[in-house]
This record gives sequence, C-alpha cells and structure tokens, in this order.
Amino acid sequence: MTTIAEGIKLGTPPLQYPNPIQYDSRTFTHRRLTEVLETAREVPFDDSSRIVFFSDCHRGDNSRIDAFARNEKLFLHALTHYYREGFTYIEVGDGDELWHNRRFSNVRQAHGHVFDWLHEFDRQNRLHLILGNHDLHNGQRNAVEKDGIVAREGLVLRHSRTGQRIFAVHGHQADPKSDRFCAISRLVVRHIWRPLRFLGFGTVPGRREDIQRGKMTDEDRVIKWLRAWEARIEQRIVKISREMIERRIVDWLQSHWQITICGHTHRPVCAAHGTPYFNAGSCVYPGYITGLEIRDGEIALIKWSSRSGHRGPQRIRYTLLAPPRKLRLFIGPS
Repeated sequence: MTTIAEGIKLGTPPLQYPNPIQYDSRTFTHRRLTEVLETAREVPFDDSSRIVFFSDCHRGDNSRIDAFARNEKLFLHALTHYYREGFTYIEVGDGDELWHNRRFSNVRQAHGHVFDWLHEFDRQNRLHLILGNHDLHNGQRNAVEKDGIVAREGLVLRHSRTGQRIFAVHGHQADPKSDRFCAISRLVVRHIWRPLRFLGFGTVPGRREDIQRGKMTDEDRVIKWLRAWEARIEQRIVKISREMIERRIVDWLQSHWQITICGHTHRPVCAAHGTPYFNAGSCVYPGYITGLEIRDGEIALIKWSSRSGHRGPQRIRYTLLAPPRKLRLFIGPS
C-alpha cells in the first residue's frame, strides 16, 4: 500500500511545453543538458543494484541559517541505513552551501560526521557526487573537489543487460539565473539574501518561541507581518520559477526520451508511466528529507521523517511516497 506522508506536496511532471516560455531559455537548456549528458561518466548497473539519491542538502556552517543542521541527525540515520544495506549513494547536487559560505572548510568542519560517511561510501566505490549551482566556487563548473572527492556535473547509469540509461543531473542548467548568471546570483545571495535571513526573513525561523508564548512586542508584530508578506511573495515566485524549470527539463528529455533524475527545485517527483522525469526533492525542510531509491529493477520516491517524543528519544519513520515504478517501462535510448 502506498503511503503519502502528510505535509509533502508531490510534484507531477508537466506533460507539455507551453509556448509562452522564451525560446532563448529553451535553447540554452537544450544545449546545456545535452552537453552534460554527452560528457557524463557512465557507470554500469543492473537489476540487483541498490542505489539511493538525495539532493539539495545545502550543508552550511551550522549557523542559524544552516537549513541542513536541523536534519543532520535524520540524514545520518538514513545514510547509515543505506551503507549497511549495500546501497550506492548518489548526491544530485547542492550538497554544500557555497553561496552563503565563502569557505568549504567551514562546511567540512560543521558537518564532519557526514563527510566521514561520504568517505566510507567512497572507499567502497559506492559514492557519486553531482555538482549543483550552490556547489560552485572559484570559477569551477565541470568538476569541484570536496575533501578529496571529485564532484562532476552529470552521471549516466547504464543497465548492463538492456543498455537503458538513467541521466542524473542537478537541473540548474534549465535555470538561467543559476547557471548562465550564476556569479551574479551568488553575489546577491551572499551579500543581500544571507543578511536578510539572519534577520529572520525567508524560511529560517526567528523568534517564534517568544511569539508563541505571548511575549509579542510591537517590534515582533511588525516583523511577523513583514515575514508573512514576504513569504507569500516568495512562495508565488518560487512556484512559478520551479514550474518553468521543470517544463524546460521535460521538454529536453522528451526530445531525447531520456530518463532523468534531478534536484534543484526541492520538489519531489516520481514519474508515472509516461514522461520519465524524477526529482529527489531536498533535505532542508524541517523534520523530513526525501529521496529516490533504485532496487530490484524499480525506482521509488521515499521520505525519512523524525519527530521528538515528549518523554522519549527522537522517533524516525520511513515512508513510501509513491509506488515503485518498473524501470523497464521507461524505455530510453541505448
């Protein structure tokens, strides 16, 4: 029986490409994704392979705006499980937050246990890191070294018997502000958006506990109103942006009929038996992370969530968000 967890809105892959989308963005997306596909490293897999995909961890410096810090214990629990069960781990980009943070060393120090596990996977040749736009720094785009592990822009899994290919790419290639204008966007995030988040705007909670306890001052009321106004605008803009990005990716993969696994939008998607678009979601929303699993020749969308009991330890739950799909039903090019 399929369980859809409360609080997660599952994405559905757009089926048609709308005409109003600018031709220039469409052309740019096609060129970039084709470029990444053609230069991606190929890794064999078969029906006995076990692979897990997580995306958009955005590991930061453990400050108040580090969205991953809230889920680190949950993520480590899931990663430990997959290591012991013999899974290969593929991180589909934006593993680290290098737009907010200038130095990777600060991220490494803040989340040392995560990197220790990444090295364990790597020692057994069970790790692949894909580059996202927030992983980019020092002008590098095709490959970035993270604590001795190289992250690359794309990866192709090729079935050893059928030749079926699965293309894993972050997806920012379909988002001009995150790819073509990456340097400008990074400056805006680092010097404008980051300070605003420290002031409590965006998705990072501020003085919520005092407000809930009835200790609201006039300043609290003004801040609460501003945050609510900002959140409504942000949600609308983000929703439109995500839909545009997904449409560009779907338009490209339909022209190539290529099974594609992405991240970037933070919106989990498990394709029906049609358009072969999948998205692992993210690891930054409070209390849960989403991902994709491949095992026994099937792909499934999953969720790990945690809830602290009033008198007991943290309770962790594994949930199937969408029924497993047979990979052979998505016939890609060989």
